[in-house]
Amino acid sequence: MERISNISFSKKITIFFIVFFFSIVLSLKLGAADASYIDVFNAIFAPSKSDISLVLYEIRIPRIIAGILVGASLGMSGSIMQGVTRNPLADPGLLGVSAGATLLITLGHIFFTSLSYVGVLIFSFLGSLMGVTLVLSLGYFSHKKITTITLVLAGSAISAMLFALSQGLGLVFNVSKDVSMWTSGGLMGLTYNQVLIALPVVLLSGIFALFYAKELTAISLHEDVAISIGLSLQVTKLILYLLVALLTGIAVAMGGTLTFVGLMIPHISRFFVGYDYKKIIPTSLIIGGIFIVISDAIARVINAPYETPLIAIVSMVGLPFFIWIIKQKTGGSV
Repeated sequence: MERISNISFSKKITIFFIVFFFSIVLSLKLGAADASYIDVFNAIFAPSKSDISLVLYEIRIPRIIAGILVGASLGMSGSIMQGVTRNPLADPGLLGVSAGATLLITLGHIFFTSLSYVGVLIFSFLGSLMGVTLVLSLGYFSHKKITTITLVLAGSAISAMLFALSQGLGLVFNVSKDVSMWTSGGLMGLTYNQVLIALPVVLLSGIFALFYAKELTAISLHEDVAISIGLSLQVTKLILYLLVALLTGIAVAMGGTLTFVGLMIPHISRFFVGYDYKKIIPTSLIIGGIFIVISDAIARVINAPYETPLIAIVSMVGLPFFIWIIKQKTGGSV
């Protein structure tokens, strides 16, 4: 740990970008269709009409971009959520935010027979906002202090309820097939048009989050620290929660409900760069992208030519990580 802390932030970011680049190359190469490194190079810089070039350019590249955006969105939203709530177990997937997005996407398909991708993004954001509101109401209406474990248990209950509503409405109104890709989690079938709609939103959200990094750092230390520097606590929290809803909404609309990503990535980022959110936010963006890109590549090849659901790969890593965090919080009594 001491050796890591002695490395400058610029060097760490450079290392993360190198890993980021190689994860993209590896993801382009791996899949049911064999591709060489020359094929990968040609697909990026000189796409042709050959079968492998079309597979790489038309299918894998937009899928990888989508994976980067999903990982970045969940990494940043998890970081913001953990900072605002000062809860190391805070995660959009665990606390009902992602489930809220899924429910509203289901309602969107019920009320609009041909829901566009922009419509999916809007409904997903509104659902995430509803999930954030439900989480906030737990603390607002409770007469006792909500502990870390209590918040996770309540969030899990909210998630279960919202998912049950989604599945029930999907069956009743015969739209379950339309929303199955979001409930199972995956990046299959995403196009350039879809990722280009989401790309500027994720980038602008990341930049906006960086503008509030100083305030987020102060809140994560203690609310009294934030108040002492003249911070308007309620307004700042509202803006940050809106960012959580927006980033989670985009992630769910593109990749489904991927629980544990928003939990793991902030902890990994803090291990490498410390507790300053000016460093945590960009680090979470990059590490989140790396994690989803690699996980998606594994999902494609582990049972090729069939695809393993992305959520299964993520959960295989996320669940042990979640248990480890709980053991750290409870002193090992789990």
